[in-house]
Order: sequence, then structure tokens, then C-alpha cells
Amino acid sequence: MRAYYSNRLIKHGLAAMLVGLFGGFLLGFSMVGGMSLSPVPVFFQFELPGSNAGWRILHVGTLMNGIMALAIGLVMRTVYLTDGRSRSIFICFALAIWGNFSFYLFGMFAPNHGLSIEANRLGEASIAGALAYIPAILAAVVSIWAVFVMLFAEPTYESANN
Repeated sequence: MRAYYSNRLIKHGLAAMLVGLFGGFLLGFSMVGGMSLSPVPVFFQFELPGSNAGWRILHVGTLMNGIMALAIGLVMRTVYLTDGRSRSIFICFALAIWGNFSFYLFGMFAPNHGLSIEANRLGEASIAGALAYIPAILAAVVSIWAVFVMLFAEPTYESANN
């Protein structure tokens, strides 16, 4: 079962990287104020909501979360984890990937940058702030727990096919 959950986490990591790569297109659209079909001299002008900095964070952050999931998925194969622990590690890091994605996306539109549910020195509270903060704080707590579990897990010397 460890390999099963390892594979599932790797798939989530690849999906996150795909989302991050598409986020790079959105970053480019935000920076140039539209979509260019270069080298064809066609340009569709539009303003993408959000900011260049916000789209850059979404692009890079989601790619990094994908890389994290790939690494953790592979590391899961090197330590002894019960079936239940393997499932828990998978769930924790899947929550981390998509919770962080929510933070990047909704935090871009939150006056308080999604760093709290209530108003803070950065701005007022909003629905976008709550949609950014709640999944991100959950992701942070569960991924810290999962890292500790893996840090103190016994190494495994059996084949990686388990």
C-alpha cells in the first residue's frame, strides 16, 4: 500500500506542476495585458484580475508544491510506513498542495493577503481572505505532522514495490 499512496502523491505532484505551468501563462497574460499569438501578429487585449506578483506566486509556488509532492512520494518508498500511515501521509501532502494553491489564488484577491481570517495590518477581512487562510493553515499543520512522522520512521530495506 505504501507504493500505492506514493504513486498517488506523485500524480498529485504532477497535476500541481501542470497547474503551475498553466499559471505561468496567466502570469504572462497579466504582465502584457492580454494574450499574444506570437509570431503571428495577433494580440487579444484584456486585463486579467489579480496582480503580476500574485500570478508569479501562484506559478512558482504551485510548481514548488508539485516538486515537494514528487520528492515526498519518492521518500515514502524509503521508510517503513504502515498502510494507515501511508494513507495519512498522502492525505496530508495532497491537502498541502491544494491548500497552498488556494492560498496563492485567493490570497491574491484578499485585502489582508489571506494571512488571517480577520483584518490585519495588511488589510480588511474578506471571503477571499478566509478562502486563502483556512486551507493554508490546515495544510501547514498537517504537513508539519507528516514530515515528523517520516523523519522518525524506520528506514526500509525491502523492495520499493510495496
